[in-house]
Amino acid sequence: MSLAGESITLPFSRCLEGWANAFAHLPGFVYLDSGCNTPDAERELVTALPTRCYQLRGYSGSATDWMTAIEKDLAAAQLPVSDGRFNGAVVVGCLEYDATADALRGDTANERQSVAGLYHWGLMTELETRQTTLHFHPDCPAVTRERIKAIVENNNREPQASPAFGLSRPFEPCISQDQYRSAIGRIHEYILAGDCYQVNFAQRFEAAAYGDPWHAYRVARQRLAGGFSGFLRTAQDEAILSLSPERFLQVKDGVVISQPIKGTAPRHEDPEADRAAAASLMASAKDRAENVMITDLLRNDIGQFCVPGSVRVTELCGLYSFSNVHHLISTVEGRLADNISAGQVMVATSPGGSITGAPKKRAVEIIKELESHPRRAYCGSLFIMLGNNSLQSSIAIRTLEMRGDRLYCWGGGGITASSDWAAEYQETLDKVGPIMRLLEQTS
Repeated sequence: MSLAGESITLPFSRCLEGWANAFAHLPGFVYLDSGCNTPDAERELVTALPTRCYQLRGYSGSATDWMTAIEKDLAAAQLPVSDGRFNGAVVVGCLEYDATADALRGDTANERQSVAGLYHWGLMTELETRQTTLHFHPDCPAVTRERIKAIVENNNREPQASPAFGLSRPFEPCISQDQYRSAIGRIHEYILAGDCYQVNFAQRFEAAAYGDPWHAYRVARQRLAGGFSGFLRTAQDEAILSLSPERFLQVKDGVVISQPIKGTAPRHEDPEADRAAAASLMASAKDRAENVMITDLLRNDIGQFCVPGSVRVTELCGLYSFSNVHHLISTVEGRLADNISAGQVMVATSPGGSITGAPKKRAVEIIKELESHPRRAYCGSLFIMLGNNSLQSSIAIRTLEMRGDRLYCWGGGGITASSDWAAEYQETLDKVGPIMRLLEQTS
């Protein structure tokens, strides 16, 4: 028999990192982090101990079947009377890049690792209402409820005992600069042959690490968290550390929004140099062309699932400044057609156009040919679903993954006919170099 649902009001916390630290040792721990300096952030969430886990490989690698099962169980958890607010049931997961890229290419050979969990409790801060609340769904197992309440009632915000984090070997690129240059040259050949217009090419970096990656995330987020950051403990010795600034899809009240990022310039400590870099980015014909190309791709992707005529670009090439880079970001929105589920839209439009290229199918084929390692969580989507056909998802850029004693980091960018390989190589370092240096300094 289900227990009653319960909501406990806590003192308002704009940032839930302190609370997250109290739960970080638990299996299935999740912290969805909006970043301390994000003006339009909506919420933060901490949860752990999922009631049910969904492994994509358990659904024969079919992301559609996987999402159907997730949405069915989440719908069953909706309470008879609901005003759209969080009722304690939430799904959080990661749809990996390779899962949907493989499907787009018709490739079934690779093992797919996407995971999600159905949680029946959550500690959430709603930033608009300035409320921090601990929610328990009626179906939350009693043992889970008691364990979470004990932590909260003891106000246990002190660090849990766990191995300190450090790097026993610093980050090193997995390909040489000559290999990178050769790959860019091959992409140029494909573009000139008319195969594609743009390809998002990434390189991987690898370090040897020890200890708990949660500590690494805490260090990195203090300076580099984006508005769609998050930490997911996906297994005992595996975790995803994402500092993403990029929204993939938001679905709320029947409206779908995507905000692709294309166009990057490094930040500078000198204010005048920083303003000059931002102005140069805004004036860059190459960067604006990249952004417009991918915005058009997203407009077409979303349009397949929207009411005809409802899709529009509400902002084109807006300048947004983050701790380490300036970006150009556009906003596309539309109204979902009837009987379209948010989760299936995410699956069908993945991988996101901003991290593939155009046309998408040919771009992912070229990426498979030229990149030496699978992307896994990188360039996939971290997502949260609260029911009532709502979804928030990121593009998992500025994202690291720890597996055993190896920590991986990727940096990439859109390659067009006018791309200079050396400038593109430097751009990957501008994006993820600060993350890697910061973690190396903790050792």
